[in-house]
Amino acid sequence: MLNLLGEHICRLDDKGRMLFPSKLKKQLEQVIHHGLVMNRDIFSKCLVLYPKPEWDKVQQEMSKLSRYSKKHQKFQRIFMNGATTLELDLQGRINLPFVLLPHAEIDLKKNNEVVLVASNEKIEMWSRENYTKEVTGAEEDIEALAEEVRKDIEKNNS
Repeated sequence: MLNLLGEHICRLDDKGRMLFPSKLKKQLEQVIHHGLVMNRDIFSKCLVLYPKPEWDKVQQEMSKLSRYSKKHQKFQRIFMNGATTLELDLQGRINLPFVLLPHAEIDLKKNNEVVLVASNEKIEMWSRENYTKEVTGAEEDIEALAEEVRKDIEKNNS
Protein backbone atom coordinates (compact mmCIF):
# COMPACT_ATOMS: atom_id res chain seq x y z
CA MET A 1 0.00 0.00 0.00
CA LEU A 2 1.27 3.43 -0.92
CA ASN A 3 1.49 6.20 1.61
CA LEU A 4 2.23 9.26 -0.49
CA LEU A 5 2.87 12.56 1.28
CA GLY A 6 3.66 16.10 0.33
CA GLU A 7 2.46 19.29 -1.26
CA HIS A 8 4.21 20.56 -4.37
CA ILE A 9 3.75 23.70 -6.42
CA CYS A 10 4.44 23.00 -10.09
CA ARG A 11 4.42 25.01 -13.28
CA LEU A 12 2.83 23.91 -16.53
CA ASP A 13 4.27 24.95 -19.85
CA ASP A 14 2.07 26.20 -22.71
CA LYS A 15 1.83 22.63 -24.06
CA GLY A 16 0.35 21.35 -20.80
CA ARG A 17 3.51 19.59 -19.65
CA MET A 18 4.61 19.51 -16.05
CA LEU A 19 7.93 18.47 -14.57
CA PHE A 20 7.01 15.72 -12.10
CA PRO A 21 8.41 16.51 -8.62
CA SER A 22 11.48 14.42 -7.80
CA LYS A 23 10.29 13.83 -4.23
CA LEU A 24 7.09 12.24 -5.57
CA LYS A 25 9.05 10.19 -8.10
CA LYS A 26 11.14 8.83 -5.26
CA GLN A 27 8.00 7.87 -3.29
CA LEU A 28 6.63 6.15 -6.40
CA GLU A 29 9.86 4.43 -7.47
CA GLN A 30 8.40 0.93 -6.97
CA VAL A 31 5.36 1.55 -9.20
CA ILE A 32 6.02 4.50 -11.52
CA HIS A 33 7.27 2.23 -14.31
CA HIS A 34 3.65 0.99 -14.64
CA GLY A 35 2.52 4.52 -15.53
CA LEU A 36 -0.08 6.85 -14.05
CA VAL A 37 -3.77 7.48 -14.67
CA MET A 38 -5.40 10.89 -14.39
CA ASN A 39 -9.11 11.44 -13.90
CA ARG A 40 -11.55 14.02 -12.61
CA ASP A 41 -12.33 14.04 -8.90
CA ILE A 42 -16.00 13.34 -8.19
CA PHE A 43 -16.30 15.63 -5.16
CA SER A 44 -14.05 18.62 -5.85
CA LYS A 45 -12.77 20.76 -8.70
CA CYS A 46 -9.46 18.97 -8.94
CA LEU A 47 -7.89 16.16 -10.91
CA VAL A 48 -6.64 12.92 -9.41
CA LEU A 49 -3.47 11.16 -10.44
CA TYR A 50 -3.30 7.47 -9.57
CA PRO A 51 -0.29 5.18 -9.90
CA LYS A 52 -1.47 2.49 -12.36
CA PRO A 53 -1.62 -0.30 -9.71
CA GLU A 54 -3.94 1.90 -7.60
CA TRP A 55 -6.07 2.71 -10.65
CA ASP A 56 -6.38 -1.04 -11.26
CA LYS A 57 -7.99 -1.29 -7.80
CA VAL A 58 -10.45 1.46 -8.74
CA GLN A 59 -11.31 -0.42 -11.92
CA GLN A 60 -11.80 -3.58 -9.91
CA GLU A 61 -14.37 -1.75 -7.78
CA MET A 62 -16.04 -0.43 -10.92
CA SER A 63 -16.29 -3.94 -12.34
CA LYS A 64 -18.57 -4.84 -9.41
CA LEU A 65 -21.21 -2.48 -10.75
CA SER A 66 -24.05 -4.15 -12.61
CA ARG A 67 -24.18 -3.70 -16.36
CA TYR A 68 -27.95 -4.20 -16.04
CA SER A 69 -28.49 -1.26 -13.72
CA LYS A 70 -29.05 2.09 -15.40
CA LYS A 71 -27.82 3.92 -12.29
CA HIS A 72 -24.61 1.84 -12.14
CA GLN A 73 -23.93 2.29 -15.84
CA LYS A 74 -24.52 6.04 -15.69
CA PHE A 75 -22.13 6.42 -12.76
CA GLN A 76 -19.48 4.30 -14.47
CA ARG A 77 -19.84 6.22 -17.74
CA ILE A 78 -19.50 9.60 -16.04
CA PHE A 79 -16.69 8.52 -13.71
CA MET A 80 -14.60 6.81 -16.39
CA ASN A 81 -15.08 9.64 -18.92
CA GLY A 82 -11.71 11.25 -19.51
CA ALA A 83 -9.57 8.82 -17.53
CA THR A 84 -6.19 8.97 -19.26
CA THR A 85 -3.01 6.94 -18.98
CA LEU A 86 0.11 9.08 -18.55
CA GLU A 87 3.82 8.33 -18.54
CA LEU A 88 6.84 10.39 -17.67
CA ASP A 89 8.89 11.41 -20.69
CA LEU A 90 12.70 11.28 -20.77
CA GLN A 91 12.89 14.70 -19.08
CA GLY A 92 10.63 13.55 -16.22
CA ARG A 93 7.56 15.47 -17.42
CA ILE A 94 3.97 14.39 -17.80
CA ASN A 95 1.78 15.73 -20.56
CA LEU A 96 -1.60 16.64 -19.07
CA PRO A 97 -4.76 15.88 -21.07
CA PHE A 98 -6.29 19.21 -22.14
CA VAL A 99 -9.79 17.71 -21.93
CA LEU A 100 -9.47 17.32 -18.13
CA LEU A 101 -8.04 20.74 -17.28
CA PRO A 102 -11.35 22.69 -17.32
CA HIS A 103 -12.78 20.43 -14.58
CA ALA A 104 -10.07 21.67 -12.21
CA GLU A 105 -10.33 25.22 -13.58
CA ILE A 106 -6.74 25.05 -14.77
CA ASP A 107 -6.29 27.64 -17.49
CA LEU A 108 -2.83 27.73 -19.03
CA LYS A 109 -3.40 31.25 -20.36
CA LYS A 110 -4.28 32.75 -16.95
CA ASN A 111 -2.03 30.94 -14.50
CA ASN A 112 0.33 28.07 -15.11
CA GLU A 113 0.78 27.03 -11.47
CA VAL A 114 -0.84 23.96 -9.99
CA VAL A 115 -0.62 22.37 -6.56
CA LEU A 116 -0.04 18.63 -6.25
CA VAL A 117 -1.22 17.18 -2.96
CA ALA A 118 -0.10 13.62 -2.31
CA SER A 119 -2.39 11.73 0.01
CA ASN A 120 -2.08 8.01 0.66
CA GLU A 121 -2.47 6.24 -2.69
CA LYS A 122 -3.29 9.18 -4.96
CA ILE A 123 -2.19 12.68 -5.89
CA GLU A 124 -4.66 15.53 -6.30
CA MET A 125 -3.92 18.29 -8.78
CA TRP A 126 -5.51 21.66 -8.02
CA SER A 127 -5.38 25.07 -9.61
CA ARG A 128 -3.52 27.19 -7.09
CA GLU A 129 -6.59 29.41 -6.62
CA ASN A 130 -9.00 26.53 -5.98
CA TYR A 131 -6.60 24.86 -3.58
CA THR A 132 -6.20 28.07 -1.58
CA LYS A 133 -10.00 28.37 -1.32
CA GLU A 134 -10.35 24.71 -0.32
CA VAL A 135 -7.71 24.85 2.41
CA THR A 136 -8.71 28.26 3.75
CA GLY A 137 -12.35 27.21 4.03
CA ALA A 138 -11.42 23.92 5.68
CA GLU A 139 -9.38 25.58 8.44
CA GLU A 140 -12.48 27.24 9.84
CA ASP A 141 -14.45 24.05 10.43
CA ILE A 142 -11.71 21.43 10.83
CA GLU A 143 -12.70 20.75 14.44
CA ALA A 144 -16.33 19.95 13.61
CA LEU A 145 -15.27 17.94 10.57
CA ALA A 146 -12.76 15.95 12.62
CA GLU A 147 -15.47 15.05 15.13
CA GLU A 148 -17.85 13.91 12.38
CA VAL A 149 -15.19 11.84 10.64
CA ARG A 150 -14.15 10.23 13.92
CA LYS A 151 -17.78 9.21 14.57
CA ASP A 152 -17.94 7.62 11.12
CA ILE A 153 -14.74 5.68 11.76
CA GLU A 154 -15.99 4.46 15.14
CA LYS A 155 -19.33 3.44 13.61
CA ASN A 156 -17.56 1.49 10.84
CA ASN A 157 -15.31 -0.26 13.34
CA SER A 158 -18.23 -1.38 15.47
